[in-house]
Amino acid sequence: MIDGTSGRDRRGPNRRQILRGGAGIAGAAVVGTAAPLLAAGTAEASVAASKHFSLSGSGGNPIWRATLHQPYWAMQSFAFDNVNDRVYFAQHRIGDSAGHNGDLWISQTDLSGNVLGTMALHGFGHGSSMGVEPMGAGNVPYLWIEGSDSDDNGAGEKLSRFRFGDGLTLESGASSIYDRTPTISSFVKLPRPAIDPYTNRLLIRYATSDSASRVWRLVVFDMADAVAGRLSDGYRLVERAIPNNDELGLTAADLFQGITLCGQYAYLLYGGPGGPSYLVTLDLNDTGGSYYDKFETTAGASLPGREPQGAAIWLVSGAPRLAFGFSSKTSGDPDTLDASVFYKSDFVS
Repeated sequence: MIDGTSGRDRRGPNRRQILRGGAGIAGAAVVGTAAPLLAAGTAEASVAASKHFSLSGSGGNPIWRATLHQPYWAMQSFAFDNVNDRVYFAQHRIGDSAGHNGDLWISQTDLSGNVLGTMALHGFGHGSSMGVEPMGAGNVPYLWIEGSDSDDNGAGEKLSRFRFGDGLTLESGASSIYDRTPTISSFVKLPRPAIDPYTNRLLIRYATSDSASRVWRLVVFDMADAVAGRLSDGYRLVERAIPNNDELGLTAADLFQGITLCGQYAYLLYGGPGGPSYLVTLDLNDTGGSYYDKFETTAGASLPGREPQGAAIWLVSGAPRLAFGFSSKTSGDPDTLDASVFYKSDFVS
């Protein structure tokens, strides 16, 4: 069930319809220039207006209960290579006592969830968010994901950029990894990336303190600056706080499970195993603990042990879709897990 909708494969609006106001978001930033876009400091900026997804709107279910490379490890996040029609999933073995807490499996699949390639990551983190940076038709993409799980607690402390390699094992300290940890003044730890393929931007969710009651923020950069390592205050396009659970009207059991970005809006996924799941819309141009919309999704309600995991933007014929995922238990073995992906394609007029 897809939130009571028909599940049709909708083309959706075109780029001109989504991006409003002159040249739109894609034309609002000077990509690849060395001049800072903002002065250093904590003041928020703004991005050009765009439409936002209808969280209760129509959509579909392209991947249903797919078995990823390691069925005993839970899917944590995913992202699309929209040039080569591939999906990359991050899997993490949670609560393992054999030293796997910082280890991840990456499964490369087709758009139906059939595994085409795999990569092992050692000592990276939890894999709670990721991005794919395509390098052109037929070329292997770069992956963006947390790295350097220094104390083996399952949480990566740095932001890693590296090329996917089918069949390879990558250690967190390898020389082939580009460290793209942000250097903005409010950053303390735990960078979690997402890429907006529609406007070619990088979002990073991060913690502003080392305490148990962390304050979370997000910051957005042009991909050209992010790839080049220009991740300081002066290159931010926008930065704002992420509401806590109280501000969102959620309980402590409603865990953060994913984030992505499309134009002016960030989209977050919340929920715990077997409980309700929520999609939340944040306006990048707003501040503090505010949010634009919240919706309880019933997508995948029949899945046993259903737990929301990951969000990403999927481009189809140039139009963006808001994709979000669920991990669930397989019927044959309660210790094995599968992965499902749903999407929303309608925009609010």
